[in-house]
Amino acid sequence: MYRAIFIILLIILAACSGRSFVSPPVTPNATKLVIAGWAGYMPQTILDAFSTETGIAVEYVIYEDQAVVVEQLRAGADYDLVVMGSFFLPRLIDDGLLAPLDYGQIPNHRNISINFHDLSYDPGSRYSVVYQWGVGGLIVRPDLLDRPIRRWADLWDPALAGKIAMWVTEDDLFAITLKAMGQPVNTTDRSVLAQAAERISTLLPNITALDPMMPNAADLLANGTYPIVYGWSFDAIAGHVLNPAVEFVFPEEGPIFWIDTLIVPTSSTRQAAAFQFINFVLRPEISAQITNEIYVATANERAMPLIDPALQDHPWIFPGRIMLEAEYLTEPPADIKAYRHQLWEQIATTQRVR
Repeated sequence: MYRAIFIILLIILAACSGRSFVSPPVTPNATKLVIAGWAGYMPQTILDAFSTETGIAVEYVIYEDQAVVVEQLRAGADYDLVVMGSFFLPRLIDDGLLAPLDYGQIPNHRNISINFHDLSYDPGSRYSVVYQWGVGGLIVRPDLLDRPIRRWADLWDPALAGKIAMWVTEDDLFAITLKAMGQPVNTTDRSVLAQAAERISTLLPNITALDPMMPNAADLLANGTYPIVYGWSFDAIAGHVLNPAVEFVFPEEGPIFWIDTLIVPTSSTRQAAAFQFINFVLRPEISAQITNEIYVATANERAMPLIDPALQDHPWIFPGRIMLEAEYLTEPPADIKAYRHQLWEQIATTQRVR
C-alpha cells in the first residue's frame, strides 16, 4: 500500500532540478547538539540512543510556533538542527539561513523514497531531508455529538460552541476556512482572503485554544473534554488507543497535507554532529521506531517493513488515495503574506479565543 502512496505523492509534489550539492564547513569532535522541534515529536528513546552511541549530549528545545523559530534563526539562535515545516523553507533558503547538507556525511539519505526528493520547496533537496509527513483533519467523538461531522464547514455550527479545540495559528485557520469556502488554500486573491477573515471571526467563538506545549490531544479526546479537535494522525491514534470511540475524519472538502523536514542552520557551529544525527534517524530501524512511537508517517522507504504491521496499513497514517484530494500549503508572496497577517491582527484585536 505504501508504494501506492509514494506514487500519489510523486504526482502531487515532485519537481525537477539539477542543482548540485555543496559541502558546508565541518565542525569535528562536538560534544553537544541542540535540536529544536515540537513537543513529543522526537522520542526521548531516540535522543538517548544517539547520545549513547556517539557520546554527543542532545538538548531538545521545544518550540511553540515555527514562525517564531524562523525569526530566531534570523537572529542567529544556537540551534544545530531544526524540525521545520516545508512551508517555511523557500524563505529560509532565499535568506541564506540554511547550510547545504553534506550528503557525504548522510549516506542514509538513500533510504528516503525518491518521491520525497527534489520537491518544489527545496529543488535538488540541497538544504533539507524529509522527517515526517501526514494530513490534518478532524478528530471527533461521534458518541458525544448530536450530528455527524463530515466537513470543515460543519465547524461553524453555533451548537458546537465550546466543543472544538485546536492549536490556533494564522496559517491553520486561514487554510481551514478557505477549504470550507471551497477556495484554494494558497489563494492570493485579496477579496477571498478578506472574506475568509470575516468567516474566521465567526468561527473563533466555537474554538478553545490548546496549549502549544501540549504534545498531543489524546487525553482530551479520550476523556471527552472536547469532542472535536483539529489535529493529525498521532493525536487520533493516541486518543483511539485510550478510547476506541475516537475517530479521525478526512473532511469532504479535502484534508491539508504537510511535510516536516530536518534542516541545519548556517549559524550552527556543530554542523558535522547535525549531519551525524540526520544519518542516525534515517537508519531504517530508527525511522521505523519513530513511527511506531509517535504514529506519524515516515518517508524512509526501507523502514516500512520494520513498522508495526497495524500501522503500515493504518489509513489515518498512510491515507492512500485521499492524498489526491489533499492540498499542500505554500508560503504566499510577501505582499499577500503581509496583507493576510494584517487581517489576522485585526481579528486578534476584536476576537478572543476561549
